[in-house]
Amino acid sequence: MVDATKKRNRVFDYFIEEEQFAGGVAWCAGCPLELTARFVPKVLGKKMIFVGTPGCAAPVLHGQNIGAWHHLAYMASVMTGVPSKATGLSRYYHKTGQEATVVCFTGDGCATDVGFQPLSGAAERNERIIYIAYDNEGYMNTGNQRSSATPLGAATTTTPVGKIKRGKPTPAKNMPMVMLMHKPRYMATATLSHLEDFAKKLTKAKEAAKEGFVYLHVFAPCPVGWRIDSNRVIEVCRTAVRTNYFPLWEAENGKPRFTLEVASPKPVGEFTKLMRKFSHLDENGMKDLQRTVDERFALIKGLCEVYKE
Repeated sequence: MVDATKKRNRVFDYFIEEEQFAGGVAWCAGCPLELTARFVPKVLGKKMIFVGTPGCAAPVLHGQNIGAWHHLAYMASVMTGVPSKATGLSRYYHKTGQEATVVCFTGDGCATDVGFQPLSGAAERNERIIYIAYDNEGYMNTGNQRSSATPLGAATTTTPVGKIKRGKPTPAKNMPMVMLMHKPRYMATATLSHLEDFAKKLTKAKEAAKEGFVYLHVFAPCPVGWRIDSNRVIEVCRTAVRTNYFPLWEAENGKPRFTLEVASPKPVGEFTKLMRKFSHLDENGMKDLQRTVDERFALIKGLCEVYKE
């Protein structure tokens, strides 16, 4: 069994720069978005530019009044223009021979809904940018409304639980699979419970972005919207992986493979019991959600088998 300290130090090996964010920032307690934002430049380095939108990341990335909460370059955008602005920046730096990693950093609402068209276009053109979508399964910054990434049965302010409706009636858009169909230079799923896996993927992303488009889909549960205790967020991430609710995989030039395949996956109920947004689901509701999880896992597993060497 690997010693916990040695395993942690393996993650530190990927850290190439000092902390880029202030010690206290305006993100909610326990929010994995903060940990993700801090982690990304630790691996990618200081020569990177965040491009972001109105959303959960905006208050910190924009700064407060006349002050800033980080040392990184940042460009703000409307939700329909993030990849377009990133494309302009990337082409400028490439043409002038300057080293820079351009990183789009948006929530699932922008990636899967409002800003999907320019995201799809940038992927199709194979632009030299990294697009990171932090998936908290809804529009959390504006009050926990449903997005295309909100899962089947989840309770939100726009898919409430009542006598007639019992949460979101349709499954989430399978965004990683959608992006795989664009055949980007590199893409991957990641989450904070598996930091070494995340760090390896960021390292690959930085190199791949020198030649083409990169997409990273990061599972980021929201303590407020999902009604999770703030000290259990990493446990939620880990259980999402262990139940195949959020499998970890990557694809280079459209060829997927698992970076972690769970030997004996737990039922999805082990995941849903950690939060209250699914607390209303009855036996049939849980069966429907489990079926969705199983079908999606079977799809990516089948594709991985096709490309297995």
